[in-house]
Amino acid sequence: MNTTNQNRDIAIREHLNRFFDAHPDEALQERALRALDLLLAHKQAKDVLVKKPAGWAGGIVYAVGSRGVGVPGILNRELESAFGVRMDEIYRRAAKVKDLLGVDLPSPLEAVAMPVAFTLRDEANALCAYAFRNGFIEDIHADGRISDEEMKRLMIQVSESLAKLLVKKQDTPGEYDRFIRDYHRQYCRRWER
Repeated sequence: MNTTNQNRDIAIREHLNRFFDAHPDEALQERALRALDLLLAHKQAKDVLVKKPAGWAGGIVYAVGSRGVGVPGILNRELESAFGVRMDEIYRRAAKVKDLLGVDLPSPLEAVAMPVAFTLRDEANALCAYAFRNGFIEDIHADGRISDEEMKRLMIQVSESLAKLLVKKQDTPGEYDRFIRDYHRQYCRRWER
């Protein structure tokens, strides 16, 4: 390994070590270090990892730790503080890490067991994340216009409401159909179709 590669490796590892000293999580740390090793061995990654090691360290943690709604147990502002970079940079670096490693990316899902029964609330959470949380609202959140606490409150409220609708659709489909059509008539007639 040449001096540039060693310096890059050392700098990124130092940022990761400081982060995991403050936020211990063995499984996440193992995935982050595995991702770093894969990146350092990756032909295209060698050239892009040279600048901003703190941003790359944050991006690696986010890429291997996020399940689409942030790193569990860690607020975005804690990530920003730990790495000294804004979330928009961490998001960009995480996207590049995912792009470079593709299917080799150590997945955060490796450490999470799926529930035995997939409930309507689980379905509501997934629909909410897909249709709302991982869209434009994330850009607003990344810019700090919505705090982590507000985002969490918003997502819980949206998922709970969606779960109630799914229960109604399953248990009383006729009532659900009347409700949803009436709701559309009242609030959505001018929305794009």
